[in-house]
Amino acid sequence: MSSLEVYALAIGANLTYSTSSMVFSIYAKRFSSMWINQIKVFVAFLAFLVAMAVTNQMAPVSNYGIALLVFSGFTGLCFGDIFLFRAFTTLGPARSLVLYSFQPLMLGLYGYFFLGQLFSLNQTLAVICMIFCIFIFMLERNKLTGSWDLKSFVWAFLGITLDAIGVMLTREAYELDPSLETFQVNVIRCIGALFGFLILSPKSYINIAKDLTILRKREISLLVGSAICGCFLSLTLYLAALKYAHVGTLTAIAITGPVWVSLLECLYHRRLPNMYLVVAFAFFISGFYLMVIA
Repeated sequence: MSSLEVYALAIGANLTYSTSSMVFSIYAKRFSSMWINQIKVFVAFLAFLVAMAVTNQMAPVSNYGIALLVFSGFTGLCFGDIFLFRAFTTLGPARSLVLYSFQPLMLGLYGYFFLGQLFSLNQTLAVICMIFCIFIFMLERNKLTGSWDLKSFVWAFLGITLDAIGVMLTREAYELDPSLETFQVNVIRCIGALFGFLILSPKSYINIAKDLTILRKREISLLVGSAICGCFLSLTLYLAALKYAHVGTLTAIAITGPVWVSLLECLYHRRLPNMYLVVAFAFFISGFYLMVIA
């Protein structure tokens, strides 16, 4: 697979996830971050099962590989997204997704030490640009609320860190069993996430079933559609790219997410971006240039 194809898959994954994140944030506020995350993972799990059965994409996988993927889903899809969706409710999806800019550093170091992939000076400078973005958004929160709202940023950072760990574990599984198929990998990861929800709250599935009965059909369709796009489709594209990509550069493309969500938010609320957002995304563009193009 060429580099262009890999990056096209990654951009597609980020655009589908970031678009769906607007719906995720609405229902995280209405119910809870765990509530929407469970629905997202469960719908995606069913979709992955159907896709795996239709395409007959299965390959032999070792017990260690299964353990890596289950723990990947447990840390990233379950706990990581719970923290991230909690940040959505206060910071909004665009500003929360900005923290994904730290993933290239985390995964770049992982690629350097474990996969023999170089981590360049440009990537380090790019991360510094992203740190400036975070500081600008914290200034914005302080002006709006009179507080730095560190708790929300910690939630987002925890979510993205756990997600990065999940990506590392998934890549390790690919390195161990190169013949693994994308749908098969995602089914196992979803099982790990669903097991995590069961540990956190054994009665949560019953409560969700009750909540769904009070929603209108249009709302249920919106939930299912966002789960299909934001989990099934985005993970299918992302893991297909992850199998072949340089992990540090791949995650740098995640900056397309907050840029896209910010545009959607401005269109939805019919307002121009404020100066904080303009300056922050100027640093974003600089970081993108340093990380991917330079």
